[in-house]
Amino acid sequence: MENPAKPKSLFEKIDEGVYQVERVLLLVSLAFMTVLVTLDVIQRSFSRPVGKTESMVLAVLYGSTPTAEQTAFVTGTLGPLIFGVFSLIFFTLAAHSSRSIAAERAGQAKPGFGKSAGIGLGLLIGAYVLVKGLLFIFPSSVPGAQKFALGFMLWSGMLGASLATRTRRHIILDPIKKKLDAQTLKPFSLIGGIVTFVFCAFVAALGIKQTMDQISDWASGDGVGVYDALPIPLWIATLAVPVTFGVMAARFLGQGIHDFRFGPPTGGADAHGIDLDALEKEKLDGLAPTEEKPS
Repeated sequence: MENPAKPKSLFEKIDEGVYQVERVLLLVSLAFMTVLVTLDVIQRSFSRPVGKTESMVLAVLYGSTPTAEQTAFVTGTLGPLIFGVFSLIFFTLAAHSSRSIAAERAGQAKPGFGKSAGIGLGLLIGAYVLVKGLLFIFPSSVPGAQKFALGFMLWSGMLGASLATRTRRHIILDPIKKKLDAQTLKPFSLIGGIVTFVFCAFVAALGIKQTMDQISDWASGDGVGVYDALPIPLWIATLAVPVTFGVMAARFLGQGIHDFRFGPPTGGADAHGIDLDALEKEKLDGLAPTEEKPS
């Protein structure tokens, strides 16, 4: 008869809920960061008076001192034409490659190139409409895109570190722990958890102080302690540090206590994600027969 599953403690239930919230926040942060950076790069690239393609064409055809008429011809006609042709080729080849891979996986015949060219043309038209629409809405720049993206990047990095702690994917002293017996490993894990808890709690305390200072500035008056583009408080980005380091501190302490009582996990989803012995064995098994394995 199989042993019933061990019921989760209150700490484990709370940690599981926090873990699910962190995953959603990480997904949202990465999505917004990617969108903001992409829009900002597109806007900056296509709002230049003379683009990269036009600059190269001018340098190749007319050298370093083109006339005003030559510059107008390249920037107004020849440059966009060359860029459009190369973009159409790129979209077409990308579409054909994607369709070929899909057909190969499905065991079907290789698709025709004509439909791929039509898809590439449709993608080119869609990209053209997207760029023109973006330049119409944001003719000079995407307000606050870089600063907002940095805030989302901070949240993404901190949440990633916290999730790594939850799944024990953080860096550990693996070579040292492998040399310890089971009884010595328990207090060693507890000491490691307490030391890491103190460090994370200290960083969280510093983050709380900085966040409180920014909240105080923000509450002191209108337009203070906010981003230039939108009246969003700066402390929302800074809040990532105390929140995630506080969660990591609790997790490290909880893992240290758990390992002291029951021993560190040896396998499954809760174990550390890197097994050096398994990697070494896989490396040796993967050697060619003609290669000599180290003794």
